[in-house]
Amino acid sequence: MPTAASSTAPPATASWIAGMEPDQYDANLASGVRLALDGLTGENGSARTTSWDFGAYVGTGENDEVNTYAREEVASGAEALLFRLYQQPGIEDIRQVLKGIDLKAVSLHCTLRYPGQDPAELFRDLVRYLRQEGMDLTSISGSVDFDPLLDWSEPPFPPLIRLLFFVSRWMPEFSVLQVNAAGFNNGVSEADTELALTMAKGAEYLRQINEHNYPVALANKHLQFAFTLGTSFYGDVAKLRAFRALWSQVLEELGLEDAPLAQIAAHTDITIMTGDAGENKLALHLQALAADLGGADIFFPAPAEGPQREATPEGRAQARAIPNAFEPEDSLSDAAYVDHTYLDDLTIALVKSAWTRYKTIQDQGGFAEASDF
Repeated sequence: MPTAASSTAPPATASWIAGMEPDQYDANLASGVRLALDGLTGENGSARTTSWDFGAYVGTGENDEVNTYAREEVASGAEALLFRLYQQPGIEDIRQVLKGIDLKAVSLHCTLRYPGQDPAELFRDLVRYLRQEGMDLTSISGSVDFDPLLDWSEPPFPPLIRLLFFVSRWMPEFSVLQVNAAGFNNGVSEADTELALTMAKGAEYLRQINEHNYPVALANKHLQFAFTLGTSFYGDVAKLRAFRALWSQVLEELGLEDAPLAQIAAHTDITIMTGDAGENKLALHLQALAADLGGADIFFPAPAEGPQREATPEGRAQARAIPNAFEPEDSLSDAAYVDHTYLDDLTIALVKSAWTRYKTIQDQGGFAEASDF
């Protein structure tokens, strides 16, 4: 199960970026980054258990087909299921799709991909189903992809606030607010802009939620960030690590100290996948290692066929084999070959640049108002 929601970040330094003179950057940023990332990597890059839960996408189809697919993924080791929904399901649909799946053993995630989507209604039906089945709501972990500033011209904050009140009391391990960074991803060369926009959007959510008289600290506990990983191994690791440090600083500016680490779901950027399953397999393994060293909570690898082809048993088997690459006997689990000095320098440089861009956005009134990034 994802553990970030219950993990507490190490003490941060309030002045590690803000107000510093240029000659203070390197030492203070290095200190801040390492404080924020303490415990995410094994000592000296040694082999260790992955930071992430292994996730699987579950596609569309008839309810019994979706259920069969999901159960096969769980039987093959999936610890998180992401259901991609193309129509609004009712309680009976949910019952059929989740039949035979132990939701205390896997986390449940839903993303809605259709006009008129209503994540609040989906969540309500999910809760009704769980209660009808006599399940302990506190034992259920997962997320519903509710990203108001992405999906609505007039963001529906009141329904979101109601969901936040509910999960804060009854479902402490469930996230009902998501910041999807995929739309900000324009490659490693613009990772600082991607991070700045992601932070600004998250900060905007917390600001507007606070204006609706909901505690920012509780909202942050039920907030998940989704990032895509591509072909730049060092760039992907640095991006996730930099975000950990940067978001901790954003929370400090909002008055939250010692807040839980941000919840991060890492996904394959399907736009970089090719038609060569062998190349894709290598890319997926490098993304898995990047997600691990970057401290992601969940990793959802795409099937190895690429973006335009339906998943085959062979492609699914290649994706399912990824966790085995982190077993001690496998060389991929030994990250000693990673140039940690270069990675630290890259992370610090990315933090500096992204923070500058973030402050530029905030100086223009925040995510909802800014036009110059």
